[in-house]
Amino acid sequence: MRTFFSSIRGNAVYASILLLSIIITLTVFFAFRNQRVMKDTNARIAEADVILRNTKELWNGINLMDLGVRGYALTHKDGLKNPFIQAVKVNRSYIDSIRTFMQRQNLPTEKLEKYVVLNNDYIALCREMIGLVDRDSMSRFTSLLEEDRGLALWLAYSGFSTDLSAHENQIKAVAKTRYQSAVNGNTWIALLLILVGAPSLYIVFYRIRKQAHATRGLLLDLESNNRKYVFDPGGKVEEDHLKIMNISIENLKQAAAFIKKVTNGEFDAAWPGMTTDNAKLNKESLSGTLINMRDQMRRIKEDDENRIWVTEGLAKFTEIIRNHQDDAATLSEQSIRFIAKYMNAQQAAVFLLQEEDDAQFLQLVACYAFDKKKFVEKRVGLGQGIVGQSFLERVPTMLKAVPNGYTHITSGLGEATPSCLLIVPMQYNEQAEGVVEIAGFSEWPEHQRSFLFKATEYMAAALSSVRSTQKMKTLLGQMQEQTETLHAQEEEMRQNMEELAATNEEMKRKESEYLRNGAVAAVN
Repeated sequence: MRTFFSSIRGNAVYASILLLSIIITLTVFFAFRNQRVMKDTNARIAEADVILRNTKELWNGINLMDLGVRGYALTHKDGLKNPFIQAVKVNRSYIDSIRTFMQRQNLPTEKLEKYVVLNNDYIALCREMIGLVDRDSMSRFTSLLEEDRGLALWLAYSGFSTDLSAHENQIKAVAKTRYQSAVNGNTWIALLLILVGAPSLYIVFYRIRKQAHATRGLLLDLESNNRKYVFDPGGKVEEDHLKIMNISIENLKQAAAFIKKVTNGEFDAAWPGMTTDNAKLNKESLSGTLINMRDQMRRIKEDDENRIWVTEGLAKFTEIIRNHQDDAATLSEQSIRFIAKYMNAQQAAVFLLQEEDDAQFLQLVACYAFDKKKFVEKRVGLGQGIVGQSFLERVPTMLKAVPNGYTHITSGLGEATPSCLLIVPMQYNEQAEGVVEIAGFSEWPEHQRSFLFKATEYMAAALSSVRSTQKMKTLLGQMQEQTETLHAQEEEMRQNMEELAATNEEMKRKESEYLRNGAVAAVN
C-alpha cells in the first residue's frame, strides 16, 4: 500500500491528468446524454403542443364553418362565406397531422376515424345549407339547422380529443420531468468537476511550472549542443524556447536538404548562413563535416571527369595514329590538329628529329595556327632555344610567362602573345623522336598535361615504328637492287659462257678441218 501511494506521489501529474480525463470524459458523456435527453424531451413537448394545437384548431375550424353558414344565411353576403371556405381548406391538413402523430405514438385512431366521417358529413351539410340559401329555400335551411347535427360531431370530437389531450399532457409532464433531471445532472457534474478539478489543476500547474524550468534547462543545453555539433552561426546565444526549437528543426532541415543536393550531384550547394567568419567555428560540427564531404565528393567527381576526358581523348588519338601510321608527316599533322582542338590550344607544332650529313636537328613538320611564313621552314638545333633544350633534357617545360616576340597568336582582330607555353618531348623506350609545342591564353591543368604526356608517348611510339618501317623499306630496296644486279651479272656470265663455248666449238671444228686437210695433203 505504501508503495502504491509513493507511486501516486511520484506521478501526481499523471494521476491528476488521469482523474481529470476521467471526470471530463464522464462530463462529456453525461453532457451529450443530457443534451440528447433535453433534445428528445423538447421534441416530445413540441410534438405534443402541435397535436394539442391542431386538435384545438380543428374544432375552431368547425365553429368557423358554422359561423360562416349562419352569417351568409342572415345577410346573403358572399364575403361571409370566407370563414367556411378557409376552414374547409385547412380541415383536411389538421386531420392528417393528428392521424400521423397518433400513429407515430401508437395510439388507437378508431375514435378519430369516427369523427372524420361525421366531420365530412357536416362539411357536406354546410355546403347543402349554403345551396339552400342561394335558392332562397329558408324553410328547408331552418329545418336542417334545427336538427343540430353539430351535437353528434361535438360528441365525436370530444370522444377522441379528451383522451388525446390527456395523453399529450402526460407526455409533456414526463418530458419536463426528464428535462429537469437532465439539468440537475449537468449541475451536479459541473459541481463535481469543480471540486475535483481545482486541486488536480493546481497539481498539474505546479508540476508544469516545475517542468518548464527543467525544459528551459534542456533547451539551453540543446542550443549549446546545436551550436557545438550542428551549426554555430556565431553571435549571441538564443534563449527564447520557441526560437531554439525552430533553429534546431531548421538546422536539421538544412542538413537534410544539403545532403540531398550533394547526393544529386549539386556540389556547389552552400550551407545557409555559413560565412568566412563562422566557418572556423564549424570545423568539427555537422555543417563543417558535410561541407568537407561535399568538397571531397566534388574532387572525386572532377577526378572521374578528368579521367574520362583523358581516356576518351587517348582513345580518339589512338584511332588517329592507327589510321595514319604509314606516313610521319600526315601522322604529325593530324595528331597536332587533334591535340590543339582537344586541349583548346591556340597554337601547336610538331618538331621531329632529322639527320643530315651526320648532323642532327629538329625540323618543324606540322603546325596548327602558326604564322606559316615564319615557321614553315623552321629548323631548331639540339639544345637551341627552349624547344632544343627540352629535347635534350627529355623533360616537359611549361612557361607561364612567355617572352615577348617568342610567338604570337593572330586572328582577324589582331595578334597577342600567349600567356602559357607547354613543350613536351616525344620519347618512347628512352628514345626521343621529337618535340610537341602548344601555346594558349590559359594554363592547362594537370589532367590535360597528363593527357599530352601520354599522347606524345603514343606519338613517339608510332613515329619510331614509322621510322623503323622506313628503314626496313630502304634496306629492302637496297637488297632488291643488289639482287637485280646479281641477276644481271649472272645473265652476262651465262652469255659469256655460251659465247666461250661457241668459240671453243668453232676452234675444234677448225682444228678438225685443219687436221683433215693436213692428212689429205700428206697423202697426196
